[in-house]
Amino acid sequence: MFSNLINKRVLREVLLFAFIGLVILTLIPFGSVTPFPFAFAAIGMFALAIISGLLFGEPRQSRWVFSIALFLLVVLAGWAFIQTIELPANWLANPAWNSARDLAGAQSAAISVEPADTLASILWVALPFVTFLTGLLLCDTDQRARKVLTGLGLTVGIIAVFGLLQFLLFPNILIVVEKRAYLDSLTAVFVNRNTAATFLGLGTLLILTLVRDITRAYSNYPPGEPGRNALLLRSWIYILLLCACFTALMLSRSRAGIFATFVAALIYFPWLVINWNGSRRHLRPASRWRSMLKLLSAIVFVVVLLTMFAGQAILRAQERRLEDDDRFCILPGIWRAISDHWLTGTGLGTFRTVFSAYRDPACGIFGIFDRAHNFYLEGFLGLGILFPIAAVLVLSVLARVFWRGLVQRRRLRHYVLLGLATTVLVALHAAVDFSLQIPGFAVFYSAFLSAVVAISLGRSNGGADMAYEQPLTT
Repeated sequence: MFSNLINKRVLREVLLFAFIGLVILTLIPFGSVTPFPFAFAAIGMFALAIISGLLFGEPRQSRWVFSIALFLLVVLAGWAFIQTIELPANWLANPAWNSARDLAGAQSAAISVEPADTLASILWVALPFVTFLTGLLLCDTDQRARKVLTGLGLTVGIIAVFGLLQFLLFPNILIVVEKRAYLDSLTAVFVNRNTAATFLGLGTLLILTLVRDITRAYSNYPPGEPGRNALLLRSWIYILLLCACFTALMLSRSRAGIFATFVAALIYFPWLVINWNGSRRHLRPASRWRSMLKLLSAIVFVVVLLTMFAGQAILRAQERRLEDDDRFCILPGIWRAISDHWLTGTGLGTFRTVFSAYRDPACGIFGIFDRAHNFYLEGFLGLGILFPIAAVLVLSVLARVFWRGLVQRRRLRHYVLLGLATTVLVALHAAVDFSLQIPGFAVFYSAFLSAVVAISLGRSNGGADMAYEQPLTT
């Protein structure tokens, strides 16, 4: 029995590293926006989820979150499939099928105006959910969850370094192909600068957390021990990766991505500065004033960083005002489309087909909008009223998870706040861009979120606190 327990632990570690590796592989080829990398990522992650589920069963501490996520996956995928089923024309079927019957003699009718596209889009929705579920299955302890976060943080840092070298030395090349768009912006391994900004913004906060952990471990390490020099070297490596990630974020020139990152930083960084050397439950009046001074200094520092280093993004915002931005010009047309199909939606993945009938000629004839540049509106248009209900449920669950983590966790509380801040970052940017619709980033964020949720719901016992004191290796 003991040997079986050891074997399961070893197997879980192997699957955990396979999980991290698969997330990294999903990122590198342009965020897996092309069919072959996406298919490889989907097959690998589904296989990993099945193996993990059969071997380990439901997670113990995060079981209720796991159940809700699995329920949402089944409901959303099931509804998208129902949208492709042939229906009587006078029932829930989209009115466009009546015109198709009159003009071309079409015999079928469905809720979706493009059943084949909707059926194919189910997998794009399922992959992030499966990644999140797999992460919950494998992150059964704080140590394993932190290994996932460390692996993801190092990945962001390395990609940032690669993006900087590529942008400086080969600005017209994107990985190995010719770069045709965003020539003036750093996009790292992504095609779009806005997705890169969301990724790098999240990575900046994550690597900042790793820097905090490694410097605290170094300060607590006994002087003269051989491992102290190794910790010092690792701390400098993390600091350099942090600088590279922040620089790459600024060079992305994404207005919304940089703004959302600084909003998240205003939530996270002041608290991190105050508690850099550990939390204190009872502060003397002098200590409270010192903490307030640190808080104000941290806020001022974040604002100064924005004004000093986000100059290119600020310049873009001044040169191109909001009313001149095409993505805001098309919003009334999207709202009209939603108002016409608010109950059942037009079918998952059908925005490009549907929106052409609602596009305002005043927005110009240039550009083809195959995405809404708003994750929430596109989801509402595609899935109908079910999507806002699901979105509210997801945000409510995450709010409860983070609240519980902030109340119950002590030494790992900064990971809970990191999850809250990055969720604000991603949620804000999703209102004006489509980073969450890029498979590579969606998988990365799902893996990150699964580790943060596992820590938030973990037990704050002595064993967890002792494990926290030990530096992680990846």
